[in-house]
Amino acid sequence: MFDIAINVVESIEKGIKPLIGWEKSHEIVKIGADGTPTKRIDVIAENIAINSIEKYCSAVLISEEIGFKKIGEDPPKYLIVLDPIDGTYNALNDLPIYSVSIGLCKIPYYEYGYNDNNLNSARDKSNSNYMDIINRMTINDLELGMVKNIATGDIYYGEVSKGSYILEKHNNWEKRKIRTSNTKNLKDASVGVFAYGLSTNTLDFIKDRRVRRIRIFGSAALEMCYVARGALDAFINVNKTTRLCDIAGGYVILRESGGIITDKDGKPINIKLNVHDRTSLICSNAILHKKFVGIFGNKWFLKPTKFGIISRVDREEAINLAIDVIKYLKSKNIDYLLESELFNTLKNNKFLNINKSDCKLMDNIEDISHMLAIGGDGTVLRASKLINGNEIPIIPINMGTVGFLTEFDRDDVFKAIDMVIMGNYEIEKRTNCFCVLKRKINSDKCNEGHKYYNKDIKEYNYKHYYYDKEENNNIIKNNGENDNYCDYTYKYSLNSKNKGEEGREFNNDHGTHCQKILPDALNEVVLITKSPAKMIHFEVYVNGEVVEQVRADGLIISTPTGSTAYSLSAGGPILEPAVDAFIIVPICPFKLFSRPIVVDGNSEIKIKILKKSVLIVIDGNIEGLGKKGDELVFRKSDSYTYFVKGKSFYGKLKKLVEEGN
Repeated sequence: MFDIAINVVESIEKGIKPLIGWEKSHEIVKIGADGTPTKRIDVIAENIAINSIEKYCSAVLISEEIGFKKIGEDPPKYLIVLDPIDGTYNALNDLPIYSVSIGLCKIPYYEYGYNDNNLNSARDKSNSNYMDIINRMTINDLELGMVKNIATGDIYYGEVSKGSYILEKHNNWEKRKIRTSNTKNLKDASVGVFAYGLSTNTLDFIKDRRVRRIRIFGSAALEMCYVARGALDAFINVNKTTRLCDIAGGYVILRESGGIITDKDGKPINIKLNVHDRTSLICSNAILHKKFVGIFGNKWFLKPTKFGIISRVDREEAINLAIDVIKYLKSKNIDYLLESELFNTLKNNKFLNINKSDCKLMDNIEDISHMLAIGGDGTVLRASKLINGNEIPIIPINMGTVGFLTEFDRDDVFKAIDMVIMGNYEIEKRTNCFCVLKRKINSDKCNEGHKYYNKDIKEYNYKHYYYDKEENNNIIKNNGENDNYCDYTYKYSLNSKNKGEEGREFNNDHGTHCQKILPDALNEVVLITKSPAKMIHFEVYVNGEVVEQVRADGLIISTPTGSTAYSLSAGGPILEPAVDAFIIVPICPFKLFSRPIVVDGNSEIKIKILKKSVLIVIDGNIEGLGKKGDELVFRKSDSYTYFVKGKSFYGKLKKLVEEGN
């Protein structure tokens, strides 16, 4: 099969190179079998491929322009999926990113019930039985894929169970095995995206710059090969426009190099061998794949590998339901792990109806794929904090009072688990709020610690403690045990007069700056006074512009999810969870016209503390202390919180209103 593929791609390369720049190459000469306009250069390339295949074998050819065609006098032995020019626009304009893509396999007659006695009948060109076989096959039946970059001459190929390779022209066709990258973090990733008909999700992804690099090359087959060799970490087309011929060659190459290829919801690609089916596409290394599904998918098909369970432990009925869930998961042979409070409660209480051997502690959040949260909104917020931005959907079971974040009632818990096990569920993605506390201090208050040089931003960073005379010299760390505890990274400006990375001195003329990155908020960040009945003075900025000075008992920065929580009680509006916005809500403001403000979700909000110290409360937990002169900066987090969707938002809202009446 390798020889067939190499002869086809080299014949096409030889035939179309002289056509680059020929004015008639651009002419649309017909509508292809896939329903799209076909240019003259595509037809010529396809005819070259047909002539080449006839010389070497009998086959059924599937191509965008011709559809299905049986080639050769003998009964068809092979199935060939061809894109004669992937990146036609690039080829016509001599942009050096265009390719020939081919995927092929033997037609598996024996696997479909044929034997030597009836095989000739199945193969006979007047008989359609071989087409019946092909109609039952999918892209996963292809055994070899090959893509040649016509501009550079490089050849990529992959073969089932044998790996993927590149033959580089500039290295005298040296054969080199290729593997996907091992990039772990989105912020370090280089991603190719399909440009035609960009969806809102993709545009937001590009605008938010959640990855290090975004590239648009215009050749899906080559971009899949770039992922296969680790030059890109992912290639994404979230529109349902990807066709079989676009990806057949690259699919085998990427799969055999260790890549993961699914649609945008994480469902394995199983596209039929015809020119009409379409699919969305997320292909990446195995580490990043779930992160991209988390960004673009809304109906995940990621089946659970291990459930995490978190529960209220102050209510017996919640604990008993957690025990029932454990028994149910065991009956389904699904593994699970318990959050520490629930683990200790079940392990240490002798009267509970559970074997102690069934209690398994969750040491690492990344060990689980889904989280069951049994309780009320407080339990859901605990689960969100524990998940800490990982792509782990929460299945919230209402055992509390309000339960606005909970998607399922206790009677629906096993139905919800079955939905997830079957992969038949939708995901609702909720925006988190990122918050950083910034402080300007004098250098004589710093006890220097470990120094390192950050080459990316060209500055020295110090990780050390801060002694504040006003706070009785308490050491500020980050475990939240008292108001003075926080962990800062100090960033010193460099004196530009000094030379050499290791020999530079600090410029301390204007003091030093430190910052503390606080936990993400699912609901809200609340700034309140330490002392009862005392007002706080804030200055509010949006995108660097002063909005107003506020004197109030406190201030709330709310996400859309939090709009039905404290923000609502303080007079803020209700927002749908999908709305891209934040709400700034004063708590009991001094001025009558100091009202809540809704700002765009891509805005940066800055709150400057003008007087008094404030407690920083995130989703109900005190996470730090802000002092006079400190600044808090808020923006959309790079991570989301994911919920398995159950009840409708407006159904829950109606219930909330009825209970309020």
